[in-house]
Amino acid sequence: MRKLTLLIGVGIGYILGAKAGRERYEQLADQAGKVWSDPRVQSKVEEVKEQAPVLAGKAKEQASHAADTARSKVSGHEITDQDGSYENATGSVDPEGQVTVDETGFGPGGEKLP
Repeated sequence: MRKLTLLIGVGIGYILGAKAGRERYEQLADQAGKVWSDPRVQSKVEEVKEQAPVLAGKAKEQASHAADTARSKVSGHEITDQDGSYENATGSVDPEGQVTVDETGFGPGGEKLP
């Protein structure tokens, strides 16, 4: 008998809740539609659409640079920067083409060898 009473109570609660929930959903959907169609909101949407390609390009450039930096750290200190400079364990080249070479022949830490 208790199970039957519980099931009947759950069923009534579900039906009443579904009806009230649907009405509230409709209210919220109407309000959201009004906000979305507001000219001020639409002008901001257009601004974002115009700026999106520029920001996407910047994000791509930064992600590429971050990936290059991470790759250089994993591979053993080899960096090619956006300005054209290059550096690895045996030397470097700056943007003007000036070359610096590690002349010890031992690479990084050569000064610590006997």
